[in-house]
Amino acid sequence: MIRSALLAGFLALAASGGALAAEGKAPFSGLGDDSDKPIHVSGETQQADFNAETITYEGAVRVEQGEMVLRADKVVAEAPKAKLVRVTASGDVVITSRDATATAPLAVYDITARTIRLTGTVVLTQGGNTLRGTELFVDLKAGTATLSAKGSASGRVDGVLDPGTAKGQ
Repeated sequence: MIRSALLAGFLALAASGGALAAEGKAPFSGLGDDSDKPIHVSGETQQADFNAETITYEGAVRVEQGEMVLRADKVVAEAPKAKLVRVTASGDVVITSRDATATAPLAVYDITARTIRLTGTVVLTQGGNTLRGTELFVDLKAGTATLSAKGSASGRVDGVLDPGTAKGQ
């Protein structure tokens, strides 16, 4: 159950990230199609803390479902009273699909609030398109995604949009 919810959170992140794309096909848009496929989670260690009601994977953690792959140094799922409420991936977080990638040092999916926040140096890429900022906030209820550059030297979101990518290259 925790594994399924973990993946669902990052699938939602990936699908919502498409709002930032400049081309006709949103990055990660097909990931929801794989939600019925088996989930494979691996890491160098896995620890369940029954008192804290968490499960932690550490060391080259890899979560796969269909065409989606999440890699991170550490993934922690919080499930008080067996109800998953938060999933945190940290340390070189990379979320990939067939055609798009999102990277950040930290990703937090708050299941109760239905929000996802990537922080640090956030980079979204699809084909020749690249967007950079310091925080990506996705509100799954509202269907919105906001990339900001709070705390960066320029204070501005930076992007390169390749018109050739939209034509299918």
